[in-house]
Amino acid sequence: MRAPYRVALLGLGNVGGALARRLVEDADRITTAAGRPIALEGIAVAHPEGRRAPAPLLPAAKLLARPHLDAIVEVMGGLEPAHTYISMALRAGRQVITANKQLIAADGPELARLGPLRFEASVASAIPIVETLAETLGADRIGSIMGILNGTTNSMLAAMGEGASYADALADAQRRGLAEADPSADVDAHDPAAKLAILAMLAFKRRIDPSQIERVGIRNVEPAQVEAARRGGCVIKLIAAATGDDGTIAADVRPRLVPAEAPMARVHGAMNAVALDAEYAGSLLFEGPGAGPDAAASAVLADLIRAANDAPASAGSLLATLADGSPAIVVPLGPEKPYRAAS
Repeated sequence: MRAPYRVALLGLGNVGGALARRLVEDADRITTAAGRPIALEGIAVAHPEGRRAPAPLLPAAKLLARPHLDAIVEVMGGLEPAHTYISMALRAGRQVITANKQLIAADGPELARLGPLRFEASVASAIPIVETLAETLGADRIGSIMGILNGTTNSMLAAMGEGASYADALADAQRRGLAEADPSADVDAHDPAAKLAILAMLAFKRRIDPSQIERVGIRNVEPAQVEAARRGGCVIKLIAAATGDDGTIAADVRPRLVPAEAPMARVHGAMNAVALDAEYAGSLLFEGPGAGPDAAASAVLADLIRAANDAPASAGSLLATLADGSPAIVVPLGPEKPYRAAS
């Protein structure tokens, strides 16, 4: 058997903890999938005092300086210090696996140019959409992307459909760990906009500045709107969508009225879904858990196994080709398509 694949983990929050447990509890199965053992060499956390972990807890700088690491897994989140650590690892010749959607959306092309960068977990957690777009559909022509890319707001809108107010739905999501104490990334649609930017770059092969994607969140969705949608045979969903026809990219994230018989209307709770229209592959629909530590850790682990198997980092390689390009001009899709905006 090949030598162990040596990995350092940056972050031991919910996702990092779930991944560390998988690496220990499923070690035999992971070894079989990877063709070699995956050895967790160390873990970097901001405050190691009193914490227990399945590998030594070390400062990030000390861990990154270890000479024999094969890969770094970053699950800290945020732009800094994650950007600095990922840059250091890539420049040192390591593979990097990350779940950091904000960082990939903003700086993915520049980082990918530095070395093998993998980010399956950055969009829709367990749904295998990132490498599918870059590899399986890499030679196809994608006309449009549409999705429910935020499990928190999807769960909240479902609760509101059952009669809860926005405030009560948010409080319940926070109690269940779906929403942060500051929920703005979810309810103001910044999170799905970043994910949409990543998908659009992979689908349309154009550089996208996520700040140019118009976003309308769910803060102003009223119970009366939800009830009116129900009477009209629709449900309200926070839809992220983009088209890339004729070189023009139109994209936005906003609450929309989805007919009750449409597949997107049946995406419940914290589930995510992505629908693609490809010229040759046709219409494709992916659905699965879009939130939760186990789902995200599953996607991180998939990238880690690809790296240990020396599989190409196809999505990262695609983003690297966009690094020198100017960001595309992005215009809003507007209130009529793919579904009429809720108002």
